[in-house]
Amino acid sequence: MNNSLKPGLIGRLKQVGAYDVRIADPKVGFEHALPRRHPLDLWKECRSVVAFAVATSPQTNNTYAGPYAPWRGDRDVGPVPQHIQSDDNAMDRLSRLFVASITLEGMTFLQRNGYSVSFSQPQLKLSAFEAGIGVYGCSGLILHPVIGNRMALGAILTDAALEPDRHLEGFDPCENCDRCTEMCPAKAFDPTKRYPYSYSREKCMAKRAEIAAKGLYCHNCFAVCPAGTLKDKELLSIQEAKSIFKHDREGGGNG
Repeated sequence: MNNSLKPGLIGRLKQVGAYDVRIADPKVGFEHALPRRHPLDLWKECRSVVAFAVATSPQTNNTYAGPYAPWRGDRDVGPVPQHIQSDDNAMDRLSRLFVASITLEGMTFLQRNGYSVSFSQPQLKLSAFEAGIGVYGCSGLILHPVIGNRMALGAILTDAALEPDRHLEGFDPCENCDRCTEMCPAKAFDPTKRYPYSYSREKCMAKRAEIAAKGLYCHNCFAVCPAGTLKDKELLSIQEAKSIFKHDREGGGNG
């Protein structure tokens, strides 16, 4: 095991915008992966799952996702009211590009150090949970102690044997909170149970499709969650400071 590789990789990913970076062992804890989405099913040579979180602003909780959002297929729902259209969709797209850029930096760093990577995409929330980035909230969102759910997730599969991190323990933001269950228009959560047993995907997706037909995007569980110690204004400052257009690429791979 290369003891210097992990801190070097983490340092590089944080340098280009990752807020938190942790490692999961693909042989441990991924038994709940969806069919054919287990890291070792995606790539049998995988020895480490590098999970990272990028702090995002509250604007990423967009209310308008455009006429061709993934859950609508290729169906154009017609004109969207002017007051709904905003720059929020652009913020969401920027966040995705930001994650892709950081992923590429991580892959390049590993390859320059003699290791291979896979372009296969593991389950992001499961990878983040197993790596200790955060815990599952009642709504199924990953919650981080500092940035709550205001984050975008990324993951890299590599054949480098990196020391894995542990599950995040001692952090239970849902213990005395039921905001997401109260605010869900689909009533998709059972407040007496914990995720994944508390969540009805069928109710959630049916209501989201109904709302999407009006040009809107239901993200209430994201918006009302109070988890995390940083306020929205602080998160916005982090995102602006780590803009994809301000990456410090001096030194390249650092390895």
